[in-house]
Amino acid sequence: MQKIKRVKNMNELKLIPYPKYAKVTEGILDCKVLQPVGDRCFAFDDFKEKIETYGVEFSANRGAVLRYSVKQCDVQDEEGYCITVDVNGINVSAPNQIGLGYAFCSLRQLIFNHDGKLPHCNIKDEPYIKHRGLLFDVGRYYFEKEYVFKIIDLCYLHKINVLHWHLTEDQGWRIQIDKYPLLTQKGSRRSHTNFGVKPHGGYYTKEDIKEIIAYANQRNIQVFPEIDMPGHIQSALACYPHLGCFDRKLKVATHWGVKHDPLCAGKESTYQFAFDVIDEVIEMFGENTKYIHIGGDEVFRHRWQLCKNCQDTMQKHGLKDEEALQGHFMKKLCEYIVDKGYIPVMWNGVDADIDVHPNAVWQFWSGEIDASKENDAKRSFQPSKGFIVSNSSFTYLDFPYGMLDLKKAYSFNPIQKDYGDNMLGVEVSLWTEYVPNFKTACARLLPRLCALSEAMWSKEKTAYPQFEERLAFTVQFLKHEGYKSRPLRVANPNKLRGAAQKAWFGRRVLHWQGLHNLIDDACVTNKLSKKQ
Repeated sequence: MQKIKRVKNMNELKLIPYPKYAKVTEGILDCKVLQPVGDRCFAFDDFKEKIETYGVEFSANRGAVLRYSVKQCDVQDEEGYCITVDVNGINVSAPNQIGLGYAFCSLRQLIFNHDGKLPHCNIKDEPYIKHRGLLFDVGRYYFEKEYVFKIIDLCYLHKINVLHWHLTEDQGWRIQIDKYPLLTQKGSRRSHTNFGVKPHGGYYTKEDIKEIIAYANQRNIQVFPEIDMPGHIQSALACYPHLGCFDRKLKVATHWGVKHDPLCAGKESTYQFAFDVIDEVIEMFGENTKYIHIGGDEVFRHRWQLCKNCQDTMQKHGLKDEEALQGHFMKKLCEYIVDKGYIPVMWNGVDADIDVHPNAVWQFWSGEIDASKENDAKRSFQPSKGFIVSNSSFTYLDFPYGMLDLKKAYSFNPIQKDYGDNMLGVEVSLWTEYVPNFKTACARLLPRLCALSEAMWSKEKTAYPQFEERLAFTVQFLKHEGYKSRPLRVANPNKLRGAAQKAWFGRRVLHWQGLHNLIDDACVTNKLSKKQ
Protein backbone atom coordinates (compact mmCIF):
# COMPACT_ATOMS: atom_id res chain seq x y z
CA MET A 1 0.00 0.00 0.00
CA GLN A 2 1.48 3.36 -0.99
CA LYS A 3 1.78 5.69 2.01
CA ILE A 4 0.38 9.21 1.86
CA LYS A 5 -0.37 11.74 4.58
CA ARG A 6 -2.89 10.63 7.19
CA VAL A 7 -6.51 11.68 6.83
CA LYS A 8 -7.20 14.66 9.11
CA ASN A 9 -10.99 14.70 9.11
CA MET A 10 -12.57 11.28 9.28
CA ASN A 11 -16.04 12.85 9.07
CA GLU A 12 -15.58 13.37 5.35
CA LEU A 13 -14.67 10.70 2.84
CA LYS A 14 -11.71 11.36 0.59
CA LEU A 15 -13.56 10.87 -2.66
CA ILE A 16 -14.05 12.82 -5.92
CA PRO A 17 -16.71 13.35 -7.16
CA TYR A 18 -18.32 13.50 -3.75
CA PRO A 19 -21.39 11.29 -3.20
CA LYS A 20 -24.93 12.58 -3.05
CA TYR A 21 -25.27 11.18 0.47
CA ALA A 22 -22.43 10.05 2.72
CA LYS A 23 -22.51 9.51 6.47
CA VAL A 24 -19.38 8.55 8.40
CA THR A 25 -19.77 6.74 11.74
CA GLU A 26 -17.38 5.50 14.39
CA GLY A 27 -15.16 2.59 13.53
CA ILE A 28 -12.46 1.57 11.04
CA LEU A 29 -12.37 -1.48 8.75
CA ASP A 30 -8.99 -2.82 7.69
CA CYS A 31 -9.28 -3.56 3.95
CA LYS A 32 -5.76 -4.73 3.18
CA VAL A 33 -7.13 -8.26 2.76
CA LEU A 34 -10.51 -8.66 1.07
CA GLN A 35 -12.76 -11.73 0.95
CA PRO A 36 -15.07 -11.25 -2.09
CA VAL A 37 -18.61 -12.64 -2.19
CA GLY A 38 -20.49 -12.17 -5.45
CA ASP A 39 -20.82 -13.22 -9.07
CA ARG A 40 -17.91 -12.60 -11.41
CA CYS A 41 -18.40 -9.55 -13.65
CA PHE A 42 -16.31 -6.96 -15.46
CA ALA A 43 -16.81 -4.33 -12.74
CA PHE A 44 -15.36 -6.61 -10.05
CA ASP A 45 -12.59 -8.07 -12.24
CA ASP A 46 -11.40 -4.59 -13.18
CA PHE A 47 -11.56 -3.50 -9.53
CA LYS A 48 -9.57 -6.54 -8.38
CA GLU A 49 -6.88 -6.08 -11.03
CA LYS A 50 -6.37 -2.43 -10.09
CA ILE A 51 -6.68 -2.77 -6.32
CA GLU A 52 -4.00 -5.46 -6.16
CA THR A 53 -1.49 -2.88 -7.37
CA TYR A 54 -2.21 -0.93 -4.15
CA GLY A 55 -0.99 -3.86 -2.06
CA VAL A 56 -4.45 -5.25 -1.30
CA GLU A 57 -4.73 -9.04 -1.18
CA PHE A 58 -7.73 -11.22 -1.99
CA SER A 59 -8.53 -14.37 -0.06
CA ALA A 60 -11.32 -16.96 -0.06
CA ASN A 61 -11.36 -17.43 3.73
CA ARG A 62 -9.92 -14.40 5.55
CA GLY A 63 -9.95 -10.63 5.58
CA ALA A 64 -12.73 -8.08 5.36
CA VAL A 65 -15.77 -9.51 3.58
CA LEU A 66 -16.67 -7.67 0.38
CA ARG A 67 -20.23 -8.50 -0.68
CA TYR A 68 -21.38 -7.11 -4.00
CA SER A 69 -24.52 -7.69 -6.04
CA VAL A 70 -26.87 -6.26 -8.61
CA LYS A 71 -30.09 -5.55 -6.79
CA GLN A 72 -32.40 -2.66 -6.07
CA CYS A 73 -31.04 -0.23 -3.50
CA ASP A 74 -32.01 3.21 -2.23
CA VAL A 75 -31.27 5.17 -5.43
CA GLN A 76 -33.46 6.32 -8.32
CA ASP A 77 -30.97 6.54 -11.20
CA GLU A 78 -29.61 3.52 -13.09
CA GLU A 79 -26.08 4.89 -12.56
CA GLY A 80 -26.58 5.03 -8.80
CA TYR A 81 -25.11 2.71 -6.16
CA CYS A 82 -24.93 2.08 -2.42
CA ILE A 83 -21.92 1.22 -0.25
CA THR A 84 -21.98 0.33 3.43
CA VAL A 85 -18.85 -0.20 5.50
CA ASP A 86 -19.24 -1.58 9.04
CA VAL A 87 -17.95 -4.30 11.35
CA ASN A 88 -19.46 -6.94 9.05
CA GLY A 89 -17.41 -5.79 6.05
CA ILE A 90 -18.23 -3.92 2.85
CA ASN A 91 -21.60 -4.20 1.13
CA VAL A 92 -21.87 -2.91 -2.44
CA SER A 93 -25.15 -2.89 -4.38
CA ALA A 94 -26.53 -1.22 -7.48
CA PRO A 95 -29.60 -1.65 -9.69
CA ASN A 96 -27.44 -2.78 -12.62
CA GLN A 97 -23.88 -3.29 -13.83
CA ILE A 98 -23.51 0.43 -14.64
CA GLY A 99 -23.99 1.49 -11.04
CA LEU A 100 -21.91 -1.44 -9.82
CA GLY A 101 -19.00 -0.21 -11.94
CA TYR A 102 -19.22 3.27 -10.44
CA ALA A 103 -19.42 1.77 -6.94
CA PHE A 104 -16.15 -0.04 -7.51
CA CYS A 105 -14.57 3.14 -8.94
CA SER A 106 -15.47 4.89 -5.69
CA LEU A 107 -14.25 1.96 -3.59
CA ARG A 108 -10.90 1.93 -5.39
CA GLN A 109 -10.34 5.59 -4.62
CA LEU A 110 -11.54 5.26 -1.02
CA ILE A 111 -9.26 2.34 -0.24
CA PHE A 112 -6.23 4.11 -1.69
CA ASN A 113 -7.00 7.53 -0.21
CA HIS A 114 -7.71 6.10 3.25
CA ASP A 115 -4.59 3.94 3.20
CA GLY A 116 -6.57 0.69 3.25
CA LYS A 117 -8.43 1.54 6.48
CA LEU A 118 -11.96 2.62 5.63
CA PRO A 119 -14.12 4.51 8.10
CA HIS A 120 -17.48 2.94 8.76
CA CYS A 121 -19.86 4.76 6.47
CA ASN A 122 -23.07 4.67 4.48
CA ILE A 123 -23.05 5.97 0.88
CA LYS A 124 -26.03 6.48 -1.42
CA ASP A 125 -24.88 8.04 -4.64
CA GLU A 126 -26.29 8.96 -8.04
CA PRO A 127 -25.74 11.72 -10.62
CA TYR A 128 -27.93 14.74 -11.19
CA ILE A 129 -26.81 15.34 -14.79
CA LYS A 130 -27.36 12.47 -17.19
CA HIS A 131 -24.99 13.38 -20.05
CA ARG A 132 -21.53 14.04 -18.57
CA GLY A 133 -18.98 14.32 -21.33
CA LEU A 134 -15.37 14.95 -22.25
CA LEU A 135 -14.56 16.21 -25.73
CA PHE A 136 -11.21 14.81 -26.85
CA ASP A 137 -9.70 16.45 -29.93
CA VAL A 138 -7.41 14.13 -31.89
CA GLY A 139 -7.64 16.16 -35.11
CA ARG A 140 -4.82 18.55 -34.32
CA TYR A 141 -2.62 15.94 -32.65
CA TYR A 142 -3.05 12.22 -33.11
CA PHE A 143 -3.00 10.10 -29.94
CA GLU A 144 -2.06 6.45 -30.16
CA LYS A 145 -4.76 3.94 -29.28
CA GLU A 146 -3.19 3.11 -25.90
CA TYR A 147 -3.56 6.75 -24.86
CA VAL A 148 -7.18 6.84 -25.96
CA PHE A 149 -7.69 3.89 -23.61
CA LYS A 150 -6.02 5.90 -20.84
CA ILE A 151 -8.35 8.84 -21.49
CA ILE A 152 -11.32 6.46 -21.32
CA ASP A 153 -10.07 5.06 -18.00
CA LEU A 154 -9.72 8.61 -16.68
CA CYS A 155 -13.32 9.33 -17.66
CA TYR A 156 -14.47 6.14 -15.94
CA LEU A 157 -12.75 7.08 -12.69
CA HIS A 158 -14.47 10.47 -12.77
CA LYS A 159 -17.87 8.95 -13.65
CA ILE A 160 -17.93 10.67 -17.03
CA ASN A 161 -20.16 8.69 -19.36
CA VAL A 162 -19.65 10.31 -22.78
CA LEU A 163 -16.51 10.60 -24.90
CA HIS A 164 -17.10 13.19 -27.61
CA TRP A 165 -14.42 12.18 -30.12
CA HIS A 166 -13.38 15.08 -32.37
CA LEU A 167 -11.92 13.09 -35.28
CA THR A 168 -11.33 15.55 -38.13
CA GLU A 169 -9.68 18.94 -38.43
CA ASP A 170 -7.79 21.17 -40.87
CA GLN A 171 -4.62 19.63 -39.40
CA GLY A 172 -5.58 15.99 -39.77
CA TRP A 173 -8.22 13.42 -40.75
CA ARG A 174 -8.14 10.57 -38.23
CA ILE A 175 -10.87 8.12 -39.24
CA GLN A 176 -10.71 5.49 -41.99
CA ILE A 177 -13.24 6.03 -44.77
CA ASP A 178 -13.02 3.27 -47.38
CA LYS A 179 -14.73 5.21 -50.16
CA TYR A 180 -12.19 8.03 -49.85
CA PRO A 181 -8.85 6.38 -49.05
CA LEU A 182 -6.80 9.56 -49.54
CA LEU A 183 -8.39 11.02 -46.42
CA THR A 184 -6.11 8.85 -44.31
CA GLN A 185 -3.33 8.13 -46.80
CA LYS A 186 -2.66 11.84 -47.27
CA GLY A 187 -5.06 13.80 -45.08
CA SER A 188 -3.85 12.27 -41.82
CA ARG A 189 -0.35 13.75 -42.10
CA ARG A 190 0.99 17.28 -41.97
CA SER A 191 4.52 18.32 -42.85
CA HIS A 192 5.16 20.04 -39.52
CA THR A 193 3.34 21.40 -36.47
CA ASN A 194 3.12 24.41 -34.21
CA PHE A 195 6.05 23.05 -32.22
CA GLY A 196 8.68 22.40 -34.85
CA VAL A 197 9.71 21.01 -38.21
CA LYS A 198 8.95 17.34 -37.64
CA PRO A 199 6.06 15.76 -39.58
CA HIS A 200 3.11 14.49 -37.60
CA GLY A 201 0.31 12.10 -38.43
CA GLY A 202 -1.75 9.03 -37.71
CA TYR A 203 -5.28 7.72 -37.95
CA TYR A 204 -7.60 5.07 -36.51
CA THR A 205 -8.54 2.08 -38.62
CA LYS A 206 -12.04 0.67 -38.47
CA GLU A 207 -10.72 -2.13 -36.31
CA ASP A 208 -9.12 0.42 -33.94
CA ILE A 209 -12.42 2.25 -33.63
CA LYS A 210 -14.31 -0.97 -32.96
CA GLU A 211 -11.83 -1.85 -30.22
CA ILE A 212 -11.96 1.63 -28.64
CA ILE A 213 -15.77 1.67 -28.64
CA ALA A 214 -15.90 -1.77 -26.99
CA TYR A 215 -13.37 -0.68 -24.35
CA ALA A 216 -15.44 2.43 -23.59
CA ASN A 217 -18.77 0.60 -23.53
CA GLN A 218 -17.47 -1.81 -20.89
CA ARG A 219 -16.96 1.24 -18.71
CA ASN A 220 -20.40 2.78 -19.34
CA ILE A 221 -18.98 5.35 -21.75
CA GLN A 222 -20.80 6.20 -24.97
CA VAL A 223 -18.46 7.33 -27.74
CA PHE A 224 -19.95 9.69 -30.26
CA PRO A 225 -18.01 10.98 -33.27
CA GLU A 226 -17.59 14.48 -34.62
CA ILE A 227 -16.88 15.01 -38.32
CA ASP A 228 -16.51 18.78 -38.65
CA MET A 229 -18.19 20.32 -41.71
CA PRO A 230 -18.33 22.51 -43.76
CA GLY A 231 -15.39 24.33 -42.16
CA HIS A 232 -12.33 22.91 -40.39
CA ILE A 233 -12.00 20.65 -43.43
CA GLN A 234 -8.71 21.53 -45.12
CA SER A 235 -7.29 18.05 -44.51
CA ALA A 236 -10.04 16.65 -46.79
CA LEU A 237 -9.68 19.42 -49.38
CA ALA A 238 -5.96 18.65 -49.61
CA CYS A 239 -6.94 15.15 -50.74
CA TYR A 240 -9.97 15.94 -52.90
CA PRO A 241 -9.71 19.56 -54.18
CA HIS A 242 -12.99 19.29 -56.12
CA LEU A 243 -14.85 19.38 -52.79
CA GLY A 244 -13.98 23.06 -52.49
CA CYS A 245 -15.31 25.93 -54.53
CA PHE A 246 -12.38 26.36 -56.91
CA ASP A 247 -10.52 23.01 -56.99
CA ARG A 248 -7.57 24.64 -55.26
CA LYS A 249 -4.39 22.73 -54.46
CA LEU A 250 -4.11 22.87 -50.69
CA LYS A 251 -1.91 21.21 -48.10
CA VAL A 252 -3.01 19.67 -44.85
CA ALA A 253 -2.87 22.65 -42.49
CA THR A 254 0.33 22.82 -40.45
CA HIS A 255 -0.67 25.43 -37.86
CA TRP A 256 -3.64 26.16 -35.68
CA GLY A 257 -6.30 28.69 -36.66
CA VAL A 258 -9.45 28.97 -38.74
CA LYS A 259 -8.84 28.34 -42.44
CA HIS A 260 -10.81 30.07 -45.17
CA ASP A 261 -11.56 27.16 -47.51
CA PRO A 262 -14.77 25.31 -46.56
CA LEU A 263 -16.60 22.64 -48.50
CA CYS A 264 -18.48 24.05 -51.45
CA ALA A 265 -22.12 24.45 -50.45
CA GLY A 266 -23.29 24.60 -54.08
CA LYS A 267 -22.09 21.29 -55.55
CA GLU A 268 -24.07 18.09 -55.32
CA SER A 269 -20.76 16.20 -55.24
CA THR A 270 -19.94 17.87 -51.94
CA TYR A 271 -23.18 16.76 -50.36
CA GLN A 272 -22.62 13.25 -51.68
CA PHE A 273 -19.18 13.23 -50.06
CA ALA A 274 -20.71 14.26 -46.74
CA PHE A 275 -23.42 11.59 -47.02
CA ASP A 276 -20.87 8.90 -47.89
CA VAL A 277 -18.72 9.80 -44.88
CA ILE A 278 -21.74 9.85 -42.58
CA ASP A 279 -22.77 6.40 -43.86
CA GLU A 280 -19.42 4.86 -42.96
CA VAL A 281 -19.28 6.66 -39.62
CA ILE A 282 -22.72 5.30 -38.72
CA GLU A 283 -21.63 1.84 -39.80
CA MET A 284 -18.63 2.06 -37.44
CA PHE A 285 -20.37 3.53 -34.42
CA GLY A 286 -23.63 1.63 -34.89
CA GLU A 287 -25.73 1.12 -31.79
CA ASN A 288 -23.05 2.63 -29.56
CA THR A 289 -24.36 6.15 -30.09
CA LYS A 290 -27.52 8.01 -31.01
CA TYR A 291 -25.58 11.21 -31.80
CA ILE A 292 -23.58 12.23 -34.88
CA HIS A 293 -21.82 15.58 -34.42
CA ILE A 294 -21.30 17.56 -37.64
CA GLY A 295 -19.51 20.63 -36.27
CA GLY A 296 -20.67 23.70 -38.14
CA ASP A 297 -18.88 26.57 -36.42
CA GLU A 298 -16.18 29.02 -37.58
CA VAL A 299 -17.05 28.86 -41.27
CA PHE A 300 -15.58 31.67 -43.35
CA ARG A 301 -17.76 32.41 -46.36
CA HIS A 302 -15.42 34.37 -48.62
CA ARG A 303 -15.18 31.52 -51.13
CA TRP A 304 -18.97 31.09 -51.19
CA GLN A 305 -19.40 34.78 -52.03
CA LEU A 306 -17.28 34.28 -55.15
CA CYS A 307 -18.46 30.78 -56.11
CA LYS A 308 -20.98 30.54 -58.96
CA ASN A 309 -22.28 27.18 -57.70
CA CYS A 310 -22.92 28.60 -54.24
CA GLN A 311 -24.59 31.73 -55.60
CA ASP A 312 -26.78 29.67 -57.93
CA THR A 313 -27.83 27.48 -55.00
CA MET A 314 -28.73 30.55 -52.97
CA GLN A 315 -30.87 31.88 -55.81
CA LYS A 316 -32.52 28.53 -56.42
CA HIS A 317 -33.59 28.13 -52.80
CA GLY A 318 -34.31 31.79 -52.08
CA LEU A 319 -31.50 32.18 -49.54
CA LYS A 320 -30.81 35.79 -48.66
CA ASP A 321 -27.09 35.48 -47.90
CA GLU A 322 -24.18 33.10 -47.30
CA GLU A 323 -25.20 32.74 -43.66
CA ALA A 324 -28.49 31.26 -44.82
CA LEU A 325 -26.54 29.09 -47.25
CA GLN A 326 -24.73 27.52 -44.33
CA GLY A 327 -28.09 26.85 -42.70
CA HIS A 328 -29.16 25.14 -45.94
CA PHE A 329 -26.00 23.01 -45.91
CA MET A 330 -26.44 21.94 -42.30
CA LYS A 331 -30.14 21.28 -42.79
CA LYS A 332 -29.45 18.79 -45.59
CA LEU A 333 -26.93 16.95 -43.43
CA CYS A 334 -29.34 16.94 -40.48
CA GLU A 335 -32.15 15.54 -42.62
CA TYR A 336 -29.86 12.78 -43.85
CA ILE A 337 -28.74 11.87 -40.30
CA VAL A 338 -32.31 11.89 -38.96
CA ASP A 339 -33.47 9.67 -41.83
CA LYS A 340 -30.78 7.20 -40.75
CA GLY A 341 -32.25 7.12 -37.25
CA TYR A 342 -29.67 9.29 -35.47
CA ILE A 343 -29.65 12.73 -33.84
CA PRO A 344 -27.45 15.45 -35.37
CA VAL A 345 -25.44 17.69 -33.06
CA MET A 346 -24.01 21.10 -34.02
CA TRP A 347 -22.01 23.86 -32.36
CA ASN A 348 -23.84 27.10 -31.68
CA GLY A 349 -21.60 28.80 -34.25
CA VAL A 350 -24.30 27.82 -36.75
CA ASP A 351 -26.16 31.11 -36.55
CA ALA A 352 -27.51 30.88 -40.06
CA ASP A 353 -30.87 29.17 -39.85
CA ILE A 354 -32.49 28.96 -36.44
CA ASP A 355 -34.79 26.20 -37.64
CA VAL A 356 -32.05 24.03 -39.14
CA HIS A 357 -33.88 20.90 -37.98
CA PRO A 358 -36.33 20.18 -35.15
CA ASN A 359 -34.37 17.04 -34.20
CA ALA A 360 -31.01 18.79 -33.94
CA VAL A 361 -29.12 19.16 -30.67
CA TRP A 362 -27.11 22.34 -30.13
CA GLN A 363 -23.82 22.40 -28.25
CA PHE A 364 -23.18 25.82 -26.72
CA TRP A 365 -19.53 26.75 -26.21
CA SER A 366 -19.80 30.56 -26.15
CA GLY A 367 -21.18 31.19 -22.69
CA GLU A 368 -24.44 30.53 -20.92
CA ILE A 369 -27.64 29.93 -22.87
CA ASP A 370 -30.00 32.79 -22.11
CA ALA A 371 -33.67 31.99 -22.62
CA SER A 372 -34.48 35.70 -22.45
CA LYS A 373 -32.59 36.37 -25.68
CA GLU A 374 -34.69 35.75 -28.73
CA ASN A 375 -32.11 33.84 -30.77
CA ASP A 376 -31.01 31.61 -27.88
CA ALA A 377 -34.61 30.92 -26.93
CA LYS A 378 -35.64 29.95 -30.42
CA ARG A 379 -32.52 27.97 -31.14
CA SER A 380 -32.22 25.97 -27.96
CA PHE A 381 -35.68 25.72 -26.45
CA GLN A 382 -38.37 25.60 -29.12
CA PRO A 383 -37.50 23.71 -32.31
CA SER A 384 -34.61 21.52 -31.24
CA LYS A 385 -34.14 18.34 -29.24
CA GLY A 386 -32.20 20.31 -26.64
CA PHE A 387 -28.69 21.50 -25.95
CA ILE A 388 -25.39 20.55 -24.35
CA VAL A 389 -23.62 23.09 -22.15
CA SER A 390 -19.91 23.58 -22.89
CA ASN A 391 -19.31 27.09 -21.59
CA SER A 392 -15.73 27.74 -22.71
CA SER A 393 -15.03 30.09 -19.78
CA PHE A 394 -15.34 27.13 -17.40
CA THR A 395 -14.91 23.95 -19.46
CA TYR A 396 -12.16 24.52 -22.07
CA LEU A 397 -9.21 22.74 -20.51
CA ASP A 398 -6.74 23.76 -23.22
CA PHE A 399 -6.84 27.20 -21.55
CA PRO A 400 -3.90 27.90 -19.22
CA TYR A 401 -4.57 28.01 -15.51
CA GLY A 402 -4.08 31.77 -15.63
CA MET A 403 -7.32 31.94 -17.65
CA LEU A 404 -9.19 29.09 -15.97
CA ASP A 405 -7.83 28.19 -12.56
CA LEU A 406 -8.94 25.36 -10.33
CA LYS A 407 -11.11 27.55 -8.10
CA LYS A 408 -13.00 28.88 -11.10
CA ALA A 409 -13.45 25.38 -12.50
CA TYR A 410 -14.91 24.20 -9.19
CA SER A 411 -17.29 27.18 -9.11
CA PHE A 412 -18.92 26.08 -12.39
CA ASN A 413 -22.67 25.68 -12.02
CA PRO A 414 -23.99 23.96 -15.17
CA ILE A 415 -27.63 24.62 -14.27
CA GLN A 416 -27.90 28.30 -13.42
CA LYS A 417 -31.61 28.35 -14.14
CA ASP A 418 -34.39 25.86 -14.73
CA TYR A 419 -33.84 24.61 -18.28
CA GLY A 420 -36.27 21.74 -17.82
CA ASP A 421 -35.71 18.87 -20.21
CA ASN A 422 -33.98 21.10 -22.79
CA MET A 423 -30.56 20.73 -21.20
CA LEU A 424 -29.36 17.25 -22.13
CA GLY A 425 -26.03 17.49 -20.38
CA VAL A 426 -22.62 19.07 -19.93
CA GLU A 427 -19.26 18.53 -21.61
CA VAL A 428 -15.75 19.69 -20.83
CA SER A 429 -13.36 20.00 -23.74
CA LEU A 430 -9.70 19.22 -24.36
CA TRP A 431 -8.72 20.90 -27.62
CA THR A 432 -5.18 19.98 -28.61
CA GLU A 433 -3.66 22.93 -30.50
CA TYR A 434 -1.13 23.08 -27.64
CA VAL A 435 -1.43 19.49 -26.42
CA PRO A 436 0.98 17.41 -28.52
CA ASN A 437 1.24 14.39 -26.21
CA PHE A 438 -0.34 12.49 -23.33
CA LYS A 439 1.86 14.07 -20.66
CA THR A 440 0.65 17.53 -21.65
CA ALA A 441 -2.93 16.25 -21.84
CA CYS A 442 -2.71 15.17 -18.19
CA ALA A 443 -1.24 18.54 -17.22
CA ARG A 444 -4.19 20.32 -18.86
CA LEU A 445 -6.88 17.96 -17.60
CA LEU A 446 -5.75 17.55 -14.01
CA PRO A 447 -6.69 18.68 -11.48
CA ARG A 448 -9.42 20.68 -13.26
CA LEU A 449 -11.22 17.56 -14.49
CA CYS A 450 -11.61 16.52 -10.84
CA ALA A 451 -13.38 19.80 -10.11
CA LEU A 452 -15.57 19.70 -13.20
CA SER A 453 -16.51 16.04 -12.74
CA GLU A 454 -17.86 16.94 -9.33
CA ALA A 455 -19.77 19.88 -10.84
CA MET A 456 -21.40 17.44 -13.29
CA TRP A 457 -22.09 14.66 -10.79
CA SER A 458 -22.89 16.32 -7.47
CA LYS A 459 -25.77 18.78 -7.22
CA GLU A 460 -24.70 19.98 -3.78
CA LYS A 461 -20.95 20.56 -3.83
CA THR A 462 -18.83 20.95 -0.71
CA ALA A 463 -17.03 24.22 0.04
CA TYR A 464 -13.88 24.72 -2.03
CA PRO A 465 -11.43 24.23 0.92
CA GLN A 466 -12.98 20.83 1.61
CA PHE A 467 -12.64 19.91 -2.07
CA GLU A 468 -9.00 20.93 -2.02
CA GLU A 469 -8.36 18.73 1.03
CA ARG A 470 -9.91 15.74 -0.71
CA LEU A 471 -8.02 16.58 -3.89
CA ALA A 472 -4.66 16.24 -2.15
CA PHE A 473 -5.38 12.52 -1.73
CA THR A 474 -7.04 11.99 -5.12
CA VAL A 475 -4.07 13.54 -6.94
CA GLN A 476 -1.83 10.85 -5.36
CA PHE A 477 -4.37 8.20 -6.34
CA LEU A 478 -4.38 9.41 -9.96
CA LYS A 479 -0.57 9.52 -10.00
CA HIS A 480 -0.54 5.85 -9.00
CA GLU A 481 -2.93 5.17 -11.88
CA GLY A 482 -0.57 6.87 -14.36
CA TYR A 483 -1.94 10.43 -14.51
CA LYS A 484 0.29 13.25 -13.34
CA SER A 485 -1.61 16.33 -12.19
CA ARG A 486 -0.36 19.89 -12.02
CA PRO A 487 0.39 21.10 -8.47
CA LEU A 488 -1.92 23.56 -6.73
CA ARG A 489 0.53 26.45 -7.08
CA VAL A 490 0.17 26.07 -10.84
CA ALA A 491 -3.53 25.20 -10.84
CA ASN A 492 -4.28 28.33 -8.78
CA PRO A 493 -1.52 30.67 -9.96
CA ASN A 494 -0.75 34.03 -8.38
CA LYS A 495 -1.20 37.16 -10.49
CA LEU A 496 2.34 37.14 -11.86
CA ARG A 497 2.31 33.47 -12.79
CA GLY A 498 -1.20 33.80 -14.23
CA ALA A 499 -0.14 36.75 -16.40
CA ALA A 500 2.84 34.76 -17.66
CA GLN A 501 0.59 31.82 -18.56
CA LYS A 502 -1.80 34.13 -20.42
CA ALA A 503 1.12 35.62 -22.32
CA TRP A 504 2.37 32.16 -23.23
CA PHE A 505 -1.06 31.17 -24.48
CA GLY A 506 -1.31 34.46 -26.35
CA ARG A 507 1.43 33.32 -28.71
CA ARG A 508 -1.25 31.32 -30.50
CA VAL A 509 -1.84 34.54 -32.45
CA LEU A 510 1.51 33.81 -34.10
CA HIS A 511 0.14 30.44 -35.20
CA TRP A 512 -3.15 31.77 -36.53
CA GLN A 513 -1.66 32.60 -39.96
CA GLY A 514 -4.16 35.45 -40.18
CA LEU A 515 -1.98 37.46 -42.55
CA HIS A 516 -1.62 34.41 -44.78
CA ASN A 517 -5.41 34.06 -44.87
CA LEU A 518 -5.86 37.70 -45.90
CA ILE A 519 -3.25 37.40 -48.64
CA ASP A 520 -4.77 34.15 -49.81
CA ASP A 521 -8.25 35.73 -49.92
CA ALA A 522 -6.88 38.54 -52.07
CA CYS A 523 -5.17 36.07 -54.41
CA VAL A 524 -8.39 34.06 -54.86
CA THR A 525 -10.37 37.23 -55.56
CA ASN A 526 -7.79 38.55 -58.00
CA LYS A 527 -7.44 35.24 -59.85
CA LEU A 528 -11.18 34.89 -60.24
CA SER A 529 -11.53 38.48 -61.46
CA LYS A 530 -8.92 37.89 -64.16
CA LYS A 531 -10.59 34.65 -65.20
CA GLN A 532 -13.95 36.35 -65.53
